[in-house]
Amino acid sequence: NDQRDSRDLLLKKLNEKIDISYGQGDNGIVTVSTAGNALLVTGFESNELQISENPETQRLDIYYKPTGSTPPFRITDRIRGGSIGGALSVRDQVIPDFKDKIDEMAYKLADEVNKAHNQGFDRHSREGGDFFSVPMDVKDAAKNIDLNNAIMEDVNRIAAGAKPGAVADNTVANVISQIQHKQMMDGGSTTIDDYYNSQVGRAGVLAQRAIKSRESQGNTLSQLNTLRESISGVSLDEETTNMVEFQRAFDASARVIRTADEMLETVLNLKRL
Repeated sequence: NDQRDSRDLLLKKLNEKIDISYGQGDNGIVTVSTAGNALLVTGFESNELQISENPETQRLDIYYKPTGSTPPFRITDRIRGGSIGGALSVRDQVIPDFKDKIDEMAYKLADEVNKAHNQGFDRHSREGGDFFSVPMDVKDAAKNIDLNNAIMEDVNRIAAGAKPGAVADNTVANVISQIQHKQMMDGGSTTIDDYYNSQVGRAGVLAQRAIKSRESQGNTLSQLNTLRESISGVSLDEETTNMVEFQRAFDASARVIRTADEMLETVLNLKRL
């Protein structure tokens, strides 16, 4: 029974890490599987999960190797529960979506700044070029956007004026400063300022929803643990009552035996007299 309790505890801890399914055969042997058909334990044999980098996504993925001669296959997408499943869901779904939104916002902002800057002139009456070096693809734009090398080497290349030779002309600079209020996101229906605030609010909503879900799941887990202990656990009050009952029964039996012994001794003494 102690070994069974240890095994059940290990299964419980494993289920907290990754969603598993297990069943016990007639001979008492437990079979454990995860991600559908990935057998972790069967009979007296066990298989390991492996972690390696996916060359296509440059992310760490979980692989399952059923036998020594079979090549491992990827099971990351099949894992849904446990702390590992939760971390994978955030990594592969929530974070990429936010990154795409930020890349789109950065790309639009840099493109609009370049358009305005190209219309201006610097302090030496030279036409303004691109302010930012913008990649061709929107993907990873926030990471790859950089300041134009010409402006980085010479700040006099900043084209703030709208006309050549106009001293203290900052028309283009004002146009650039107003880009945050220009409706250019979501098909031209949202300003970049509102778009950014909506993403911040969305992150807060997701975080609050996760907290509420965790609290709800925690209450459900507590109720299930209480129900489980009521079935398979030990009640100290009940065991104490049983112990007192058995003790009283033992005392009563001992008195009966002692009384019978005294009666027999009395009978023997009467015969001697």
